[in-house]
Amino acid sequence: MTRRWPEQTTVLVVEDDPATAKIIQVRLEMEGLKVLVAANGMEALELLRQEKVDLVTTDLMMPAMNGFRLVQEIRDLPPPKGRLPILLLSSNHSEQDMVRCLAAGADDYMAKPISVQVMVERLWRLYERSHRAG
Repeated sequence: MTRRWPEQTTVLVVEDDPATAKIIQVRLEMEGLKVLVAANGMEALELLRQEKVDLVTTDLMMPAMNGFRLVQEIRDLPPPKGRLPILLLSSNHSEQDMVRCLAAGADDYMAKPISVQVMVERLWRLYERSHRAG
């Protein structure tokens, strides 16, 4: 199902595996989204400083800065960037990590391997919710 994303809606994809990042990027671009890709949390924070971003999807386990820390760093930014919707992705299926991700400030959590179609739907819901809230 194709969504009607506003023009230039931008998703920051933070993923250290290049193949996974490319799959996500291509699928999101098929939705009409602008996609920025970072290989770790440090790169992601730099892109957030430089670019307008509407949504973030991040891996949990990455070099340089993991997803837990990245979520916390984003939440410490002043609004509106500090309130960006964040979808955290992880190959770790533990309930403890899911709770930890949400407690860190992530808006949603998906276990890998992911369905990119489900990820797009979740991002759509996060986007809608964040824009209704203002």
